[in-house]
Amino acid sequence: MKNVMVSWSGGKDSSLALFKMLNDPTIKVKGLFSTVSSESDRLPMHEVKRTWLTRQAEAIGLPHYELELPLQASNEIYEKELHKQFEQFKKQAVQAIVYADLFLEDIRNYRDELLKRMDMQGVYPLWGTNSEEIAHEFLRRGFKAVITTVDTDQLSGEFAGHMYNEDFLRQLPASVDPCGEYGEFHTFVFDGPIFNQPISIRTGDSFSTMNERFGHIELKE
Repeated sequence: MKNVMVSWSGGKDSSLALFKMLNDPTIKVKGLFSTVSSESDRLPMHEVKRTWLTRQAEAIGLPHYELELPLQASNEIYEKELHKQFEQFKKQAVQAIVYADLFLEDIRNYRDELLKRMDMQGVYPLWGTNSEEIAHEFLRRGFKAVITTVDTDQLSGEFAGHMYNEDFLRQLPASVDPCGEYGEFHTFVFDGPIFNQPISIRTGDSFSTMNERFGHIELKE
């Protein structure tokens, strides 16, 4: 049996990847792993507060490990801190990190090169699956998610706060990937088959980052 940590964004793809790992008899999931900003206490790009990631882990019933990084950390700092974290994982007999990447080969190649240097492996349970298939499988399995971030250069900011559902998918322009694999949007999952109980959320105020290019919605209890 292979011991793994799941790279955790709290979004739909990492949730589906976790679901597949939990249902693989050859895999033992030891926990969830997220990178958060030490300045904002949020998950970068998704801009979800770290407390929501903690609540997800509690509802799932898995340990949650956080790597704190300064805002706009360089690759050198990122890789140095990641190496320290992975050394701690290896002490728990963790052999691999699970990523929810779908098809961006440059990102996977970077991850694999980095993992190889750290004597770890990458596992990609969603890799090579059509984005539309992933989107519909996510919904078919009973997951529920909300759009937390929108890249307004690619999609209307009005979608921030919209539920990730069939209605949302029908409204997407043809240029937008159904899973947002090019960063068009990000999600937060609050219910589904990996949860022991749903997380109660409601959407609050909207806010922007990076010269108002990215529109976000605040999550509230």
